[in-house]
Amino acid sequence: MKILLAEDERTISRLIRQVLVNNGHEVTAVTSAAEAVALLESERFDLVLLDLHLADGDGMRVVAAIETQQGEGRPPVVLMTGEGVLGADDPRTRRVATVLAKPFDLDELERAVNAFVA
Repeated sequence: MKILLAEDERTISRLIRQVLVNNGHEVTAVTSAAEAVALLESERFDLVLLDLHLADGDGMRVVAAIETQQGEGRPPVVLMTGEGVLGADDPRTRRVATVLAKPFDLDELERAVNAFVA
């Protein structure tokens, strides 16, 4: 799978990227919402792993870009957040496929990604 990883904590990004690459995925890692939006304008991804809070703003900005730029063929988004578990009544959860509460273990990450493997 071709995965876009948007995570501004470099240590976490490197770890996630390594796990996914070891599982045979192609991973493009960025550290900002602006970089993610720019890549989504020029490339197609099968999945987006997105930190809710990036250094340059809210990760939901990336979700909005996916919704407008990708149309019906948009990739699913796995939202990663340190806010704990987001309730079903949180409007952000309705716009993403899955939410991973930080800290999550690598098995949780792999299950979340594998749920979208074709």
